[in-house]
Amino acid sequence: MRIKEAIAHISGFKFVIDALNIQSSAGRRILYALPFLKVSEDIEREIDKTESLIEGMKEEAFSQKIALIQMKMGELRDIASTISRLKYNTVLDDIELFEVKHLAILADSIGKEVKKLKLSFVTIPDLTNTIEILDPQSKKIPQFYIYDEYSPTLTSIRSEISKINQSEATDDEINALRLKEKEEEDKIRRELTQKLQPYGVDLKSALNEIATLDLLIAKAHLTKELQLTKPTFTEEITFLSELFNPEIESSLQKQGKEFQPVSISIPAMPTLITGANMTGKTVLLKSIALIQTLAQFGFHVPASSAKIVPVDRIICCMTDEQDELSGLSSFAAEMIRLNKMIEQIEKGESLLVLIDELARTTNPTEGKAIVAGVLNFLSEHKVSSLITTHYTIDIPCRKLRVKGFRLKDENVKIDIHNINNYIDYSLEESHENEVPHEAIYIAEILGISDDLLHRIKSYLND
Repeated sequence: MRIKEAIAHISGFKFVIDALNIQSSAGRRILYALPFLKVSEDIEREIDKTESLIEGMKEEAFSQKIALIQMKMGELRDIASTISRLKYNTVLDDIELFEVKHLAILADSIGKEVKKLKLSFVTIPDLTNTIEILDPQSKKIPQFYIYDEYSPTLTSIRSEISKINQSEATDDEINALRLKEKEEEDKIRRELTQKLQPYGVDLKSALNEIATLDLLIAKAHLTKELQLTKPTFTEEITFLSELFNPEIESSLQKQGKEFQPVSISIPAMPTLITGANMTGKTVLLKSIALIQTLAQFGFHVPASSAKIVPVDRIICCMTDEQDELSGLSSFAAEMIRLNKMIEQIEKGESLLVLIDELARTTNPTEGKAIVAGVLNFLSEHKVSSLITTHYTIDIPCRKLRVKGFRLKDENVKIDIHNINNYIDYSLEESHENEVPHEAIYIAEILGISDDLLHRIKSYLND
């Protein structure tokens, strides 16, 4: 999985990525090239880089230098294509030579600041030789020109042009000198390109190191802004304490509401989650998918603490409007996803499986059978998985229930605007086969017609 794929399929991930204050296009290129890490040591190594910056930024002097570096990042141009031309010794034009000079000077400046901060995970090559090649006047000004200092011949030609412009020379004489000047300048460009060619690897490394630092600084600021937590990793059971969803939390805050954090453990077995409608089961699954995704891309996560089992792949089976656009019914799309999941499990991939309201679009008799069969398969293969359902399932498995409504008092007026205040989104172990029956109660809260409710209840009592 790549970042773009995660943005498309993991709810809330785009919100987090969009919140990254990356200063350069090169930094964003590095972001989109991030791998989905699957080995705990690799993930920890990546996350520790951000953590190091977060710890350092607690000191004002460190934070000020980071702010200075970040400001310089705004000057960084992504000249990867220009650098690649050096590899093949393609003659660079003036704009490309300027880009190389500008990068070298910027790398020199940022490199000095990095050394002061002792950022061991950032290694910016010394590009002094590159600067000397492109800056014969030693002014370290980020501009490029075919300087007279490059060639005595060029100096002589330009001197003649200057003199002849002040005389009554013919156009042919002037054009002849201009042609000689151009030929000499072209020769100098070829020579400069040849001299720069050995430093192509260092230039590429400098560009990517600075861009990576740009991303890491953005991740550090993001962690502080969203109050994310450094996750740890295990091979046993995932524990997420007080997890939250940044996008939904932000939306609720704008409405003057609060997001209620939830805690959950995810062992290597299927877990069936039940609860009334509107009690956050879907949000829970989406938030877990988001946390797992962020962690394995090397980000801190939205929880007070997180101990995570890395997986090869995250499987999310949730409502997707793209199914309808592709001509698939919800049930057909769901079955196809399940079949792909089974193929991946049988190949030996480790998965985190999150299924919302499995088989909800078919009849209850077959729906229950589908849920039971999937639970049986996931249990046999010891797959970390969460399945939400409104079906009553009799087969033995781990079951959790959203506590749900904590107040049913006729003296308290509950409506669509304050309903969240009276729902407990936390989970509890459940040993009951029966699922909550609160749909009618929710319909009443939503202000559904009394006449319709009366008719519904008459059939319910039958």
